[in-house]
Amino acid sequence: KYKSMELSSSHKIIRVEGIDSLEFLQGQLSNDLNLANKDILQKNVICNLRGQIISLIWLKKQSEESFDLILDGSIIDKTFDTLKKYKVFFKSEMFIIDEVSKHAEIVDFAKWKSNCINNGLCEINSLTSELFTPHDLGYQNLDVINFEKGCYTGQEVVARMHYRAKLKTGLLLIYSSDLNSMKEGSSLYDKENKVLGKIASKFETNSLIFLKNKSNLKDIYKDSGEKINFKRLKLF
Repeated sequence: KYKSMELSSSHKIIRVEGIDSLEFLQGQLSNDLNLANKDILQKNVICNLRGQIISLIWLKKQSEESFDLILDGSIIDKTFDTLKKYKVFFKSEMFIIDEVSKHAEIVDFAKWKSNCINNGLCEINSLTSELFTPHDLGYQNLDVINFEKGCYTGQEVVARMHYRAKLKTGLLLIYSSDLNSMKEGSSLYDKENKVLGKIASKFETNSLIFLKNKSNLKDIYKDSGEKINFKRLKLF
């Protein structure tokens, strides 16, 4: 868990305030905002109707009627526009805070990103938005989803996967310089040129690889057919 309002330079904030803010956000975020407190950043996701993650949110409760949604700046506008479609039904206001340094302690981006990756947490950015479900990234094990709260957008798909599906997917933490030229969200292949997964998050030589079948990993290749040399560090 991160300290209250300890963020990286890559983050921006959407502030939501007004008498209906809790009810409004409770219908869009995956965690139970009634359990949020002012001392810890609560992790949430906003999903589309297919249950795919639009953004990972670090929620800071300012008061009973005011919440800060902290997320990667590359998807701030997309997230804002997504929420705006539902806000019209509630008495609340939203605005973007660009100057995060006035509201939080800023942690070095390299330290933040590396810490997330090494602990098996994939933050969502413009390259990975709407590519993965929460279960693809193991969010069900990271206090991101509350399966006992009421409905939110995408909730039926997420719940069905949790209670009915036998999960084969996983996240593999690897060390490899062969991925330096590849972007997050890029597909990875097996020797038969079938997709075995994607780069979910990476920084320098450490990467989290989403695997479609975590029990059947042998070699990994680029779409060019070039074999990727890597050191396997941990399976999440």
